[in-house]
Amino acid sequence: MVKAFGTAGVRGIFNQTQTPEQVYRFAETIVFASGKGMYGVGWDGRKASALLAKTVASAVSTMGSDAQLFGLVPTPVLAFGTRSRSCVVGFCVTASHNPAEFSGVKVFNRNGMELPKLDEERIERAMAVDVMKPSGRFGQIITDEGVIEDYVQAVVSRYQRVSQPLRIAVDCASGPGGLVTPTILKLLGHHVVPVNAQVSWRFPARPPEPTATNLADFTKMVPSLGVDVAFAHDGDADRLVMADSFGNIVPDSILTILALRGLDVHSGTAVISENTSTVVAEEAERLGLRVQRSRVGKTFAVMEAEGGVFAAEPSKVVDPRWGPWEDGINASALVSGLLSTERGMLGGVMREVQWRYKQTNLRVSVKMQVLVEKARESFKKLKISEERTLDGLKLVLDDGSWVMFRPSGTEPITRLYCESKDPQTLEALVQLGIQCIESSK
Repeated sequence: MVKAFGTAGVRGIFNQTQTPEQVYRFAETIVFASGKGMYGVGWDGRKASALLAKTVASAVSTMGSDAQLFGLVPTPVLAFGTRSRSCVVGFCVTASHNPAEFSGVKVFNRNGMELPKLDEERIERAMAVDVMKPSGRFGQIITDEGVIEDYVQAVVSRYQRVSQPLRIAVDCASGPGGLVTPTILKLLGHHVVPVNAQVSWRFPARPPEPTATNLADFTKMVPSLGVDVAFAHDGDADRLVMADSFGNIVPDSILTILALRGLDVHSGTAVISENTSTVVAEEAERLGLRVQRSRVGKTFAVMEAEGGVFAAEPSKVVDPRWGPWEDGINASALVSGLLSTERGMLGGVMREVQWRYKQTNLRVSVKMQVLVEKARESFKKLKISEERTLDGLKLVLDDGSWVMFRPSGTEPITRLYCESKDPQTLEALVQLGIQCIESSK
């Protein structure tokens, strides 16, 4: 079977590992497999994205369906528009957090949810069969210029305007989140300082992935801005990272806990990715939720299947009462609203958390079976109590500390995740993990 999908849609380096012809074929197959109707198309600010969006629209039209162009939009807006416009499928032409030379396409079903595994496999089977023929008529290509305004109004209507506004800095990563997030936070009553809010395919200020390294200049700036809190997006605004007023990056787990408390849910299932901190699972259980783990990039699908009330992975939050998509914009409104009324909550949660978490990304492509064998051998002296292979390899120690290895589904990187309550144990896990990865090329 042809393997088309990565962790989220399809991605590659434009005109090298991903060409317009490949994107056309991909879109054509999805329309063939999904049937006639309206298809939504939006794109981010990357150099190739508008071209590839027109390529997708052409494939839709050639197959006899209509393409509704949402224009330059963040990914959450595309998901919202797909649902609100009753589209059969929505295509978001974006490479999300990947470097500037990448291009990509994310695909959403009629409910605004990225495709679950079974749908991806169905489309991959269709790509392996060269029987598609163009329709006897071309579909229309329609421009829809109102989807951002509708999204803004819909988010703002979910929350009360704050009586105690925060001063918030928002680093929009030179992506289309700059067209939306500052506006929403202002309409909710906050004082907003937009940073890197002009859309640029060059990503001149920083790479689009909101890591601590990439956010270093922004976080150095934060104390001088006199803000209460700072947010940062990735290139398409489905992710959200937070920093405190001193410019310290807040652990993703803390942001997730704040989102959980803001949602005020006390029954049902919370789906969290395998690489999510133990402290999130503990908080969800404290609130009365059942916790289920999932592969990275598929928490929303498990949430949908289980009728869950919440889903999360590091820097991503899904609130099903809003929509089954990962939405950093909605998360910024949710968390800022909570912090405006509970001024001491961020500091309080930070003091409560005992777990220490670290992620390391190595630009190394590994042979996974070799890595598994090396990891088993290297870590056996640390008293492994459980080995999990739900997503990559996760080794859990007797004291609850753990290490996880996972090859990226979007670029040639191997990701290492480690967590422990003891700083020395954490550092030992990190160093051993790096050694395992570097010796498994």
